[in-house]
Amino acid sequence: MVTKSIRDAPLERVIWARIRYYQRVLQISDAQLSDYLCVCQKTLRSYDKNAENLNIGQLGSFLAQTELTVIDIIPNINQ
Repeated sequence: MVTKSIRDAPLERVIWARIRYYQRVLQISDAQLSDYLCVCQKTLRSYDKNAENLNIGQLGSFLAQTELTVIDIIPNINQ
């Protein structure tokens, strides 16, 4: 079940939270994550505050590197 807070959150914030979640689960360092997203580590901290500049190319790169799927990252809010 998806909580109301996820439904109300901006999509880019939800996606970024899921990326950070899988970063911890897969034990990916900030250096590796920044390489996966083709950004500097400072940008990761910026995304922690506001992920509106996160783009589909970065998401695709992260998914390719981790072998996750879009379904893993974007929750189904209809459940």
